[in-house]
Amino acid sequence: MAPPVVVHVLEALEGGTARHVVDLVRHVEHYDHHVAVPSVRVGGLTDTDAAPRMRDAGATVHVVEMRRAPLTMHNARALLQLRRLIRSVDAQVVHGHSSIGGALARVAARTTRRPCVYTPNGVATGRAALAVERLLARATARIIAVSPSEAAAMQAHHIAAGDRVDIVPNGIDVVLPSVAPSVDLRELLGVPPTTALVGTVARLVPQKAPERFVALAAAVHRQHPAAHFVLIGDGPLSAEVDRLAATGGAAPCFHRLAALPDAETVLGQLDVFVLASRFEGGPYAPLEAMRAGTPVVLTDVVGNHDVVESGRTGFLVPEDAAGTMATTVAGLLADSQRAKEVGAAGQASVRERFDVVKTGEAVAAVYGSLVAQPPHDL
Repeated sequence: MAPPVVVHVLEALEGGTARHVVDLVRHVEHYDHHVAVPSVRVGGLTDTDAAPRMRDAGATVHVVEMRRAPLTMHNARALLQLRRLIRSVDAQVVHGHSSIGGALARVAARTTRRPCVYTPNGVATGRAALAVERLLARATARIIAVSPSEAAAMQAHHIAAGDRVDIVPNGIDVVLPSVAPSVDLRELLGVPPTTALVGTVARLVPQKAPERFVALAAAVHRQHPAAHFVLIGDGPLSAEVDRLAATGGAAPCFHRLAALPDAETVLGQLDVFVLASRFEGGPYAPLEAMRAGTPVVLTDVVGNHDVVESGRTGFLVPEDAAGTMATTVAGLLADSQRAKEVGAAGQASVRERFDVVKTGEAVAAVYGSLVAQPPHDL
């Protein structure tokens, strides 16, 4: 008997959302995965390796030219293509990812009478976006929140709640990659081997608040003048971030790397990892830093809130408390034993709570509850 077919729809071909789909293809077993993605993400960054990774994981990839702007002819044509794709592969489940992919997937699934799963990967809270989410929730068989706080946000914004929402945390390979780090980070930055190094990995977009990391560097630099700071990431705010870094108090000690292959392999070289986001779904970079034994300091916002037990496996700082975040980072740099203890506790927590194999099993269970529903084309 042929395996049941799931069609994934993803317009946000970048960052953690693309990685999430790769992980599902790899770890949701006994399903035939088809993925619809655009050739490029117009108006955003494009992870050019995402589609090849999906193919390598076993998916059949279909190019469907979707756009971030919702009301476009591209998206109207994409909807027709998705309807044809769903029927041609006889999909038993359609899975939409992020806002535009989620909207197109749900409309296409509704008009072909297939059950649809939706993963927001970060709930957009603008008035228009929330109105659309509430409307489309009626056409969604199940919504998967990638963190408990994302599920709570959906309930608070009256999108969905109860047994229609499944909480399936994002996971990672809980064992450190066997490959050696691609680079010696301090050597790459041209600093001595003993230099204290604080870092982050983030797309340079408003959600990730990269300007906060620049301000943090200046504040910590005043207490630890020999420390250096590295931001790994690129995006629409790159020019603004570079301007702030050049004029900030930590300018001589601030470094930005637009890209670093296999960045996850160097996170163990940091003394402290920071993520200053405004909101998340279920962030990957802090998990990778914790897996490497690096203590993490995160803003206490949706998504981040569920990653650590503050004060034991990492630290959560109120979003508007820049001084507290700087003090926390500076304290870890000053107390290596405390940093080591928190890093070890975080490492153990990742192994226990954020295994990608468990993520795959949980999503497979959601799919399995829906495939028994026979499709009836309109």
